[in-house]
Amino acid sequence: MDEPNTEVLEDPMRNIYWSHLKMMRACPQQYLWHKGHPDHDLGAGKGKRKPLPDESKDSEHHQLMGTVLSTVVEEVYDHELYRDPKTIQAKIKDIVDQAFAKAEKRHYVIWSYMTREEAMDICQKGAQNFLEILKEHRFLGPYAKSELRMTPAMNKYFNVCGIADLVYRDKEGLVHLLDGKNASTPMKYEDEDQLRWYALCFRLQYGKVPDRLGFFYFRYPRSNPPEKHFADKDAEWTGFVEVQITEDDIRRLGKEAIETNRAIHRGVFEPNPIPKHCTWCKFENICEPRQAQKKRNAAKRGMGKTKTPDPTEQGGGFINLNMK
Repeated sequence: MDEPNTEVLEDPMRNIYWSHLKMMRACPQQYLWHKGHPDHDLGAGKGKRKPLPDESKDSEHHQLMGTVLSTVVEEVYDHELYRDPKTIQAKIKDIVDQAFAKAEKRHYVIWSYMTREEAMDICQKGAQNFLEILKEHRFLGPYAKSELRMTPAMNKYFNVCGIADLVYRDKEGLVHLLDGKNASTPMKYEDEDQLRWYALCFRLQYGKVPDRLGFFYFRYPRSNPPEKHFADKDAEWTGFVEVQITEDDIRRLGKEAIETNRAIHRGVFEPNPIPKHCTWCKFENICEPRQAQKKRNAAKRGMGKTKTPDPTEQGGGFINLNMK
């Protein structure tokens, strides 16, 4: 496997990532506010993303932990720490400590949902769990690369882009493309198309579809299965969930990439407030369509709880039915 061409054109309109596609699916306005657009001034100048007041920001503790654990995977493979089993656990602990301190400076975190110590503990345990999963599933081979950046051209107008957490080729020549998750409920919110999108990028970059796709879970190796998950209930839990892919998936996502690029260039981004999508949007609290929707929903719930007056009641007792 040759090293990919990691040069990404500076024009953001030429590069479509999975996050772009996902946001355009859910709510075009969400894409606009998160990414910006050359034809729109959202308060910080044309092309800039929408500014978010500090009081409206959500804590980024989940992003912080994800950053730390991604760093662990990167260090394990870039420095081939797995070649020295006797020292790898101590080295991993130091990597987590340093990565956590560094990430804490980059992310906006409010330590109220969880404490700093709890987040650090999740990262330390997640890093050790990853070593257990790596060993059991043999995420190793003649070629192994973490944070593999792919930026192939879809056509002459734009590139499809993705960064895979881990890609390796095993001794039989099979290519595995994996993504790590720190989710507390595996497969509840994961979108399998994320990995299929990376497979599309890989196909365009290297000329073949990966032989296997899958998610691995930092919190849950085989020795610590989750109490609840949304993967195959009949399969034994191992910390790894395989995702199926077909040629139809590649064609479908390629077509959607072209449609998404066209929609972005048209520059029309209508809001589409749907609770399951808005919950994960950092602009939910300042989105007028979403706030109006929440008020309507609250009013409906209030009407449903309103007690219908009983015509036979009068004050605290009953109507006097005496015919006199």
